[in-house]
Amino acid sequence: MESIPAALIKSLNDLGLSNYEARVYATLVLYDNAEAKEIIDFLSISKPSVYEALDRLSEMGLAVKRISKPARYSAISPAMAIELLMDKHRMAADQALAALRTLEKKKVRTDKEDALWTIYGDANIEYKIRDLFRKARRQISCTIGERYLPYIENIKIRDVSLRLIVISDDPCIQGKLQELFPGKNAEIHVVSVEQFNVPPPFAPPEFVEATKFMNFENTLELIVDDEELLMIPPFISGSVSVLNTRNKGAILQMKMISQMNWKRHIDNEELPFPFQPPQKKKT
Repeated sequence: MESIPAALIKSLNDLGLSNYEARVYATLVLYDNAEAKEIIDFLSISKPSVYEALDRLSEMGLAVKRISKPARYSAISPAMAIELLMDKHRMAADQALAALRTLEKKKVRTDKEDALWTIYGDANIEYKIRDLFRKARRQISCTIGERYLPYIENIKIRDVSLRLIVISDDPCIQGKLQELFPGKNAEIHVVSVEQFNVPPPFAPPEFVEATKFMNFENTLELIVDDEELLMIPPFISGSVSVLNTRNKGAILQMKMISQMNWKRHIDNEELPFPFQPPQKKKT
């Protein structure tokens, strides 16, 4: 007799069935119809566990109990069963999302908001970038390497102020992004890697030397509503981790750097070193 694949049981578990329910349903599909005793013998599990699973499957509409002595059971078609389980998940997801959004509006701020958090893994980083873009209410300021562009594709954002610099050697990207983010509030510019790599004229020799070890294509500086910062420094070679914070000082500092880069690379305006002491007049 054909055995029940473990991968099938795992998939049915993910859809909400317990181990016993998944095994009993799969057995009914295999048998077409069966008595409880046949299922017990085939699966080698206890009688109470089989009857409990049969009752539960009947309640969910996944199994049909035939009026006979002894009673026989049959499974509804796999296509119908999967659709029923998916509908149940979709309904639960909608209810949970509505309740969670209500809780989110009542969010309690804590004294831990100034902390620097580290987010690991490409999937988590992508989710965080997309989440920040979506929830922006007023403005988005972002300098981003080309490698992260797939993360912001197909995002629906509010009509907010968007200032976006993309570090890339592909000038066609600008047109594509303007199609993705249309509107008078979107300012999108592409800056070549070579141009972005040029240090400002006021930079000390140590800074110029440090740029040799920076990978600007990996840069990510994202500020949303002046309230939250997501950053990958250019000296990190891969998107293994990203820094995330609501620390006001860190956000202000990164905003100043972002404004300086915008003036240099977009407005073509060189700024004097902000901490340079005033020169004494010659007498």
